[in-house]
Amino acid sequence: MDILDTVYLTGIVPFIGKVSPAEAGDLARALSMGGLPLAALHIQSEKDVSQSRVMQQAVEDFFICACGVEDEKSARLAVQAGAKLVFATGLDAQVQAVLAANEVLALPPLSRVVFDKLGQYFSSGKAAPCLCPDLQTPHRRGKSYFEIFVRRVRQAVNNMLGFDLRHIGINQPDGETSARTAGEFESLFGFARTDRGGAYFAGEVVEVMKKPFYGHNGHIAVSTNDAARAAHYLQKQGVQFNWDSAGYSEDGSLRVVYLAKELGGFAVHILQK
Repeated sequence: MDILDTVYLTGIVPFIGKVSPAEAGDLARALSMGGLPLAALHIQSEKDVSQSRVMQQAVEDFFICACGVEDEKSARLAVQAGAKLVFATGLDAQVQAVLAANEVLALPPLSRVVFDKLGQYFSSGKAAPCLCPDLQTPHRRGKSYFEIFVRRVRQAVNNMLGFDLRHIGINQPDGETSARTAGEFESLFGFARTDRGGAYFAGEVVEVMKKPFYGHNGHIAVSTNDAARAAHYLQKQGVQFNWDSAGYSEDGSLRVVYLAKELGGFAVHILQK
């Protein structure tokens, strides 16, 4: 996967301030455990280079983005820091030459979106990746802070992905039984029955299949702001997918795909909102 794909699919680039070498490793581990194995650093000194190196040594394949690259000196520092890309505007020819010679990509600065606005920003779907300047909370030491920070990073990712329960799928043997089951939900709860080809729906919350489908007991649909980012995140957590089940939108973006493993006897798929 190339650099641009990695940044896009990760979605949130945490902007991290200066910390001691002893804390830098823990910070990288917490970010990675929370689902964001990358960071943007303002690299303007040898201390910043050291912090970047410690973070990369702490977590395999940890991804560093450099901010503050304005001249040849800062470009060379970014290279020393192991940065894979820099965020900068108006780079002169010398700076571009240094970056190109070391295969460091230069991109315009990303929009900054604070923690509390991440859900709103990504809810539009297919939003550009952003810098988050306030994932790093006021400095505290110790195990309890590490655990708090991991939870905060995970919450940021959850806000980006916006997971919601979309519907429950019920397997039935044939269309007649499907219609009857969906009709029972309609008569009991007022969920209007509609025929949608392969299944009858009762409202938007129950899908009654006209023939056996994925899952021993049926399936559960979990909607998300961005199916591709959700799949990328879940794969990083060790989840495997049944890619034969994947469906795509007209623009080629991922729309739906099932997890390979059933949960509680139910197949589970993610679904683009």
